[in-house]
Amino acid sequence: MNDTEFPPNLNPQAFSFLACLVGSALSGDFDAYEQASIGNWLMLVGEFMVAASAQQQLIEARLENFNININSREHKSGGSFYKNNGRSSQTQRMEVDFLLGAVKKLQEELEALKKDN
Repeated sequence: MNDTEFPPNLNPQAFSFLACLVGSALSGDFDAYEQASIGNWLMLVGEFMVAASAQQQLIEARLENFNININSREHKSGGSFYKNNGRSSQTQRMEVDFLLGAVKKLQEELEALKKDN
């Protein structure tokens, strides 16, 4: 197993059950105050990881123009991010095809001008 396979691809129920087993095993040797302290520390670690990953997802979504606010007035009034403000890959493809066609026409006109001279 290499580093990119951690955590391993486990069945979600087995993965959650494993956490229950570890929690149960850890709590046996500690009093209530120690359990609360260790449990809160582990939750803080998890919350930090979730906050960091959420920020990373937000940045990636913005870079890919994939960040849509479904609670916006525009969306609620039937507007579409992709039709109005955003640029989908289909729209970009159409623009590229249009520009390639324009360049081809310019090349043809230049060739025709060369032949006339």
